[in-house]
Amino acid sequence: MAKKFFKRNSLLIIILIIFVVYFVYSMYITDIKLKEYQATQSELNQEISALEDDIERLKDDLEYAQTTEAIEKIAREKLKMVKPNEIIYMIKGLDDTDE
Repeated sequence: MAKKFFKRNSLLIIILIIFVVYFVYSMYITDIKLKEYQATQSELNQEISALEDDIERLKDDLEYAQTTEAIEKIAREKLKMVKPNEIIYMIKGLDDTDE
């Protein structure tokens, strides 16, 4: 009786087996892609975190650069400016302006 059933419905059984194999293969491929996307997402989240840290550091640098202390430091070091009645002595050979 079972032989008769398989013989009569062999085309349907073959189609069903092909469908199941295709479904399992599709799920396998989908799982692989999902893992790749999750790895990419993790990398991008780390990059976002690093960029957010850079933004915060740059904001702090900008805030510091607008202080009178930073402006005075730049004026003295880069522009060689001095305060009124101030004398700067430069010893030859010890000048560190070549940084």
